[in-house]
Amino acid sequence: MQDKKDLTRRTFLKIAGVGAVTVGPREILAIFEDGSMIVQDHFIPVDKNLPAAWKKSLFERGVKEVWSGAELESIGMPCGGIASGQLYLCGDGTLGHWEIFNTHEFPSYGSTNYAKREIKQPVEYAFALLVERDGPPQEWNLSKTGFPDVTFTGKYPLADVTYSHQHCPLKTVLTAYSPFVPLLAKDSALPMTMLEYRIENTSDREVRFYLNAGIENPVPVQPTTDAKGRMRETRLTMEETLTSVVHTCDRAGDEFGPDVVHPRNTVVIADFEGGTYGGWTATGDSFGTGPARGTLPDQNRVSGFVGRGLVNTYLHKDGTTGSLTSPAFTIERKYINFKIGGGNHPGLECMNLLVDGKVVRTATGLNDERLLWEAWDVSEFEGKQAQLVIVDTATGGWGHINIDQIEMGDAVRSREEVNERRGDPNRAVGTLALALFEKGVAIGEGRYGLDERHFGQMRTDWKTLAPGQSTTVLAVLAWHFPNHPKGRQYANWFKDAEEVVRYVHANYERLSTDTKKWVKTYYDSTLPYWLLDRLMATVGNLATGTTEWWGNGRFWAWEGVVCCAGTCTHVWNYEHAMARLFPELERNVRERQDFGEGFHEDTGLVGFRSDNAYAADGQCGTVLKAYREHTISANDEFLKRNWPRIKKAMQCSISHDPDANGLIEDSQHNTYDINFEGPNTFVGALYLAALLASEKMATEMGDTEFATQCRAIFEKGSKATMEQLWNGEYFIQKVDADKHPEYQYGPGCLADQMFGQGWAHHVGLGHLYPKENVRKALESVWKYDWAPDIAPQNARWKPERPFAVPGEAGLFICTWPKGERPNEPVRYRDEVWTGIEYQVAGHMVWEGMVEEGLAICRAVHDRYHPAKRNPYNEVECSDHYARALASWGVYTALAGFNYHGPKGEMSFDPRFKPEDSRVAFTAAEGWGTYSQKIEDGTQNCTLDVKFGKVVLNEFSVRPAPGTKPTSLGLAIPGQVGAVVSRRDGLVVLKFSEPLVMQEGTAMTVSLGSSILGSGSLPL
Repeated sequence: MQDKKDLTRRTFLKIAGVGAVTVGPREILAIFEDGSMIVQDHFIPVDKNLPAAWKKSLFERGVKEVWSGAELESIGMPCGGIASGQLYLCGDGTLGHWEIFNTHEFPSYGSTNYAKREIKQPVEYAFALLVERDGPPQEWNLSKTGFPDVTFTGKYPLADVTYSHQHCPLKTVLTAYSPFVPLLAKDSALPMTMLEYRIENTSDREVRFYLNAGIENPVPVQPTTDAKGRMRETRLTMEETLTSVVHTCDRAGDEFGPDVVHPRNTVVIADFEGGTYGGWTATGDSFGTGPARGTLPDQNRVSGFVGRGLVNTYLHKDGTTGSLTSPAFTIERKYINFKIGGGNHPGLECMNLLVDGKVVRTATGLNDERLLWEAWDVSEFEGKQAQLVIVDTATGGWGHINIDQIEMGDAVRSREEVNERRGDPNRAVGTLALALFEKGVAIGEGRYGLDERHFGQMRTDWKTLAPGQSTTVLAVLAWHFPNHPKGRQYANWFKDAEEVVRYVHANYERLSTDTKKWVKTYYDSTLPYWLLDRLMATVGNLATGTTEWWGNGRFWAWEGVVCCAGTCTHVWNYEHAMARLFPELERNVRERQDFGEGFHEDTGLVGFRSDNAYAADGQCGTVLKAYREHTISANDEFLKRNWPRIKKAMQCSISHDPDANGLIEDSQHNTYDINFEGPNTFVGALYLAALLASEKMATEMGDTEFATQCRAIFEKGSKATMEQLWNGEYFIQKVDADKHPEYQYGPGCLADQMFGQGWAHHVGLGHLYPKENVRKALESVWKYDWAPDIAPQNARWKPERPFAVPGEAGLFICTWPKGERPNEPVRYRDEVWTGIEYQVAGHMVWEGMVEEGLAICRAVHDRYHPAKRNPYNEVECSDHYARALASWGVYTALAGFNYHGPKGEMSFDPRFKPEDSRVAFTAAEGWGTYSQKIEDGTQNCTLDVKFGKVVLNEFSVRPAPGTKPTSLGLAIPGQVGAVVSRRDGLVVLKFSEPLVMQEGTAMTVSLGSSILGSGSLPL
């Protein structure tokens, strides 16, 4: 056979015309001019065959999308404050998914999670116009019911919903949002939604109308405890500029009452300590032949059980079903106590108590492997025969249950754990307010039982509009439910929802103006509308059940809505949005968790879920995040406070490289919920980037010895990686497959292989490996991992969970284009995760692969079109998955933005149409717009501060491709002098003293060949 290196493209075409070629056991499907080849079982086309018009559209500004009709059914834009609960603005302007009451629903994952889903609206709420013209007033409900042709235009955090009808003389535009002002965390975390109704008379005659609003009292949402004698209440306010309805209810008592004075001995029903289930009867295949001994293979750590044994139906993961039924027994005590964990699927994953053959009590897990005590009050059944049935019939995510130590007693075994499981009986007790910012009329005041459905209503005074005239009615919905298990930060600011309303009322002009200023700044860009929408939509994850801001001030988060706790260091490794927009919150996570509760002083370990567990990628990422948080600060106080622990965290990673050769070669737990064995660039590039970041920080802290050590290890690691892991096209994993046959990727092309290199660019660390190799690796990721249609690859290799369906494009986590796919490769390999897609796309942009990066992002945007699913909810293991916050890294890459606040250094190198570019930027104390445009051979660059202030000692820009400027013109506020130089292709301005640019000021730098004027400087 002809050697593959001699096969030219022409030769390949000849071979392709007569069939595939066989080399040993492998069938070659394609051989290319550079000698690379694709083998059997790889179904991703190298030539993506993307239509020219589609590729062109990636770069076009386009028009802002307006959604209507069936598209509205999927839309659920988060419209509350950061970490204040979860409330959606639906496509027709109504409100849905009312998870503001300290409970959240885990939506499962995979096909369930990725499917188009109905947005629940459990609280009845409505705004309507009462229009008087030619007869009695006619009601027009402001929803799709009243206006079937309603349209939705979203610019997160703000959306416009337009209501118009040929028979209604009034056109109404609802502008809804919660205040969102980058750098102002408190004002962006208010538990409220602003509703601004702009009403215009579009008829040719005068129209008289009023706006009516009503909302039921849902407090508490599900009054299941101690309802007898408790009352709900509605209060009204009618003042000169404020009308409000405030709903609340009485507090609940202790469901279990006082302890028994002389309790009888405890009776153990089952402790599951034996080798079998004894007299219990098992069906199906999920229980096995006897109790488990703790955590099962591939399962997250199980804890909280008693002794050595327990029921654990993860025996064959989540795909099996069955039941386990106890022998009949007599109820002899007041309570049945037991420990329970696992999935939260009522009726499907549960333990039931049967009396007379009927289910009289049931309990489920909380989507958590930790077992907690639960207690059933069974005093009413004392003396009766009963049975327990442990049910395992769910096969999706969390399709298993954990049970242990079932016993009868006259006391609750652990009120603390039971209350933690169930939540405070007053968890959903608080206040909910709806208000108009004007004088009006309200009705519905009073007290009434929990079983009574009650509405509070209010309306404006009658208003008259002449033809073409308009007016705006301001309304606000606010909530205050402080009884979260960890408390609510907003409860430190306000005593109830009425106080929230009054704060917003008093500060409305500022909050509204600054929010709209941000939206205008962000969208006043040369970037395409579709891209701006997509990169900002994920930021709404911060205002969902994914995040919590506790009463003690700590910011904490899940991976997705109530899925996988602990602000996980490796999933949150991908996130850049909160860091750039609200750096105060990001520093909070670093100091309260990574270098606080999760830090181990003796070893430098950062527990990746604020625990005792090591994750190699999260450990390295913590150092990188610390450096980022330092550079986004106004001064070096953050670094000074945390440097000793940052250094120890880096030393912990170095301890996993005992020969200091720059390669981590031991067992490396990581974000794929597995351990990589042996050197690889997924962890390795993060390690090298962390070493460079540590060198930078050590230098700033005067620790030259540690800086030198980090640089030396980095140099060795960079060289060793090229020698051991570069296969000519991309970086592989070096692993002993005989010792580690499962969950490795070996010769595979991992989409995340250059994760650390992307991180290095985001914080200005440069290349970790030769630039040409980095670029080649990304080209291979594009060639082998991104499919314009995932169907062929997934038809052969079924994903564990589908996050893309046939007909949709996506980036696979890993493929084996050259063959040698392990029998059980890296977990999740055949899935598509938007967080990785954004990470890769952003890195591609940094390396000049702009078209490919945009194509990846456009595929995400198309998958989340509202015709298919909620465009504001990119899912992975759960809803609003944190990894998707990597989208902001694409934005900063497109801007070519780098910043070091303490040094006062800022630079721009736009990758998207550098001849005419305009983007938003955020700094430590202010934000604004950077633009550059070539006009008559001169590149005019303008930094315009829109909010706060920006302090600069150095400002750098890159001459646009094709320009060769020889002189520079400078127009800056004040009398600050500057010296110009060149560095790494950038034009660098160093100011003689700090340049302080206040809100409303701008600086212009002009690069050309004949710049004249007093501010002219030679280049």
